[in-house]
Amino acid sequence: MKNYLLRNCTFATMLLASTLTFTSCGDDDDDDEFRKPGTEKPSEPSASEALTPTQQKARLETVAKEALGMMPASDFSTYTDLANYIDDVYGDNYNWDSVDKWARQCWDDALKATGKTYKDEDRYGSSYYTEYKCLLLASNFTGHFSAYGPKWTKEAGTFKDLQFAFVGKNGEDCVLKVETSGKVTKVYVGDWDEWKKSEYNDFTGASKDYYDRVNCTIGVPEKIVVTLTQGNTTLVRTNVQVALSGLSGETFDIAKGNVNISADVELSNGYVFSTSKVSYAGNAKLNVAAASVKKNGKAIVTVAMSGDIKGLPSCNVDAFSKDNFNRNDYDTESVTAKNAFVKLDVLGKVQMQGVISDVRQYCDALDMADKQDENETAFKAFVKKTNSLADINLFYDNSSVKQATVMMDTFVDYEYAGKQEWGYEPVIVFYDGSSNSAFGTFFSERNFKSVIRMYESLLDDYDQLLK
Repeated sequence: MKNYLLRNCTFATMLLASTLTFTSCGDDDDDDEFRKPGTEKPSEPSASEALTPTQQKARLETVAKEALGMMPASDFSTYTDLANYIDDVYGDNYNWDSVDKWARQCWDDALKATGKTYKDEDRYGSSYYTEYKCLLLASNFTGHFSAYGPKWTKEAGTFKDLQFAFVGKNGEDCVLKVETSGKVTKVYVGDWDEWKKSEYNDFTGASKDYYDRVNCTIGVPEKIVVTLTQGNTTLVRTNVQVALSGLSGETFDIAKGNVNISADVELSNGYVFSTSKVSYAGNAKLNVAAASVKKNGKAIVTVAMSGDIKGLPSCNVDAFSKDNFNRNDYDTESVTAKNAFVKLDVLGKVQMQGVISDVRQYCDALDMADKQDENETAFKAFVKKTNSLADINLFYDNSSVKQATVMMDTFVDYEYAGKQEWGYEPVIVFYDGSSNSAFGTFFSERNFKSVIRMYESLLDDYDQLLK
């Protein structure tokens, strides 16, 4: 394992912390609350409640502009300025020798030789590897470093966290700190090889390779806190909590194991990236409740997803690290995801929410439609089946009154010399029975010209910010 990987991961933690979108765990009631409207069957609008397509277009345009206007690129200039300064001053040209030495020592201390050496032979030569056990614990990677002059200096003493202190662009003291606490769950994640040397026989043409094979287990801490401070201001604070259960010893089987992840990312400018719950239970349920972006306490965008998973084959996570891993070795024919729920909420003013009762049947029906695109009757039958499996609706202001439904519709995609090929696309069906192609007509550049221009301008601003 190369030293620079261990060293660069430290500052990469700061970037990771700023992009995580998990937050403190909620209970099942949080998910039920977010599913509204939808805990009961959505109601049809009365004549006085029904909005025309023109009225809905105007409302969607207003909400989209409000949401885009709340997230200007200038809100994040402080963070990009500091990140660029860190890269310029403390990047590859800075002296990281003390950090490299510390990381190498931490790695070596985690290795325990089993005393076993193995030999593999093929027509190209022989390979010899010595087996090691490795237990990586966050508590082993602790220490305080300070940037003085041209190099990092490791402070004397024993510490319970990992900390990097450096000077910012304007001379202010900055500290990146990683702390862990709580229960540590050990999970075997697989093997990797660390090459040592090679020998080549010019006379026989045979080669001998020597390497170490590391059987790696990681200790997953219950709580991780990452902070970045600049002067007296905490620019970024991330809290992550992880709970693993259903393991067989140190082995995590995706068909049996359970994961609950929670975290929140708070920025000093008032933004909070959060999720009330992220949980996975093998062959039971996947749930992401109320993932949101908030600014000064107001939710801009919120998303929720859930689904019932069945039929996952037994497969340990360490299998994914093997060179010979092949998905076809595992029976996935019976894997299903049912009652797949998704909700998108913008500013509490627009909600797109729905359920696909059986994702596998839904995808299979679309796949069969693609294969029968020259047979009008069969094609339309398969598309009709997808619509019977989905119930996706548009709401406003968290009302249970649905104002439009999203469905798949069929159309002639190609016609020549009496021969037709059929296609499908999502359409928005309004209360009055009219419908528009969701992406071809209703959300077209002509109808949403000002929103699209505003969005493109915002992307350009972020692009310039990141350069």
